[in-house]
Amino acid sequence: MKLFEKEIHLIIILILFSASLFSIGLGRMALTDPDESFYAETGREMLERGEWLTPYIFGKPQFEKPPFYYWLVMLGFKAFGINEFASRIGSAVFGIIGVIGIYLLGKLLVSRKTGFFSGIVLATSLMYIILSRACVTDMVLSVFILYAFLFFFYGYLKEYGKTKWYLLSAASLGLAVLTKGPVGVFLPVVIIGIYLIFTKELKKIKEIPFLRGTLIFLAVCLPWYVLMYRVHGKDFIDVFFGFHNMTRFLHPEHALGDTFYYYGPILIATFFPWILILPLGIWQARRETDEKIKKTNLFLLIWFLVIFVFFSLSRTKLPTYIFPIYPALALLVGRFLEVFSNGKLTRAQGKGMTISLCVFLASPIIGMTVLYFVLKRKYPTIMEASLIAGIIFILLMSVSVIALLKKKYRTGLIAYMTSFVIFVALLSYFILPEIGRYESSKEVSGKLLEFAGANEKIAAETKYVRGVAFHTGRENVPDIHPHHLMTGFLNSKDRVWCVLKEKNLNQLYDDKKRSFTTPTYVVYKLGKKVLVTNKVPPSGKFLKMRGKNESQNQKNHN
Repeated sequence: MKLFEKEIHLIIILILFSASLFSIGLGRMALTDPDESFYAETGREMLERGEWLTPYIFGKPQFEKPPFYYWLVMLGFKAFGINEFASRIGSAVFGIIGVIGIYLLGKLLVSRKTGFFSGIVLATSLMYIILSRACVTDMVLSVFILYAFLFFFYGYLKEYGKTKWYLLSAASLGLAVLTKGPVGVFLPVVIIGIYLIFTKELKKIKEIPFLRGTLIFLAVCLPWYVLMYRVHGKDFIDVFFGFHNMTRFLHPEHALGDTFYYYGPILIATFFPWILILPLGIWQARRETDEKIKKTNLFLLIWFLVIFVFFSLSRTKLPTYIFPIYPALALLVGRFLEVFSNGKLTRAQGKGMTISLCVFLASPIIGMTVLYFVLKRKYPTIMEASLIAGIIFILLMSVSVIALLKKKYRTGLIAYMTSFVIFVALLSYFILPEIGRYESSKEVSGKLLEFAGANEKIAAETKYVRGVAFHTGRENVPDIHPHHLMTGFLNSKDRVWCVLKEKNLNQLYDDKKRSFTTPTYVVYKLGKKVLVTNKVPPSGKFLKMRGKNESQNQKNHN
């Protein structure tokens, strides 16, 4: 394809395509609880305090993550105001940078065409799209690790053998540590070390400027850690290194996911749709004869296994922890797509590709059917928009698959890319905002500001407390979970307000001992959330009363 004759054209296409996927309607969906609102609220409080050193939440220092991502959020707020778009723009920009990074790495290790296809694969994998549009740290960490590998190989390969590349790799590792802690340097160093051992090139270590690299690495990340220790002392060490790094690795923070096989299903679901082509990419990797590409595939295998096994051994697991392996998988698929576009598949591979493309097309049809019934039950108001988006996506995907089967590669590529841009646009403007109403505390927080007086206390359960703090602009929002904190708060002599799960409010009165008898009034309900007060609202209107005289007080339903 003439498309690959000029590199600048490829880079422009990747930038425009990924920017479309990651920025269209970026601020339309409310921040989801509890993770997005955690980072947004921390950034908001730091900005309002003029505090660039210590992360704050609820008016108190918190030592869960280093500050780099909070700085991105703060810069977004300064540039665009305190809103959803501003909180997510940092992830979107890094998502674009990551797509360019995988192109450059693919070009360096294999070919320009592999790099381009890998960029398309990465940009359109489900998890990558989600995290490029989310206010969380995972995208930024993954991109810094990717660039650490890219700069390492610029220095490692003879034709690029310049010290500056190793130093840039060290700086990238420093920024990774400044984003998410020691794991940002530990995993890349282990991966590169194992690769050098297996390729029997440990002598290459002599070429690496360790002293200067270490100094640059420390210059990037160490000052923040030193300053934090000087300001907060042993508390910072115990909480950041002791709890959030060691204890969470050795002991599960969440009961869900404490199994070794947890990430298998996660990978299958979140590397969609390219998980369907990945087996062919692995097949192609096994039959490579070019020594450079064989060494590349070895590196990708080590990259995948080290991160996958490390987080599988961790007792605390979240779906996004293995995200840094997605660029490695994208390169495997990208290389296979290059061989496919060059018409060099074996007959068996060709049959496998035909089967995979047919499954590729069937999967969204099945997925949309299942999604339709899920939306019908949970979000009935967006069924029509979802159906239209699904039909358009499937039609364009059909054009893409048919074109690829007929070896019309450019048409297939254009149809594929167009299908994702249109689908993401429809999701962002017509579907996700409605889902966000139920998965965010934004709307109920608006009602809280409407009902609660300026001097009246507000609180929320653990899942909602960060979102309520962000959307109300109040720092003093206590977490009233578990049971005794909830009952203590609702037993206040003064009027108080709180956001709870409806089932937890009901359980207060379903207790066999009937230990809680204070009347409460539900003034607003959205999905599973209810806005509750312990006194009759000033307006005298409420949806439901719970308490001793419950049966006699339903006449005031609003």
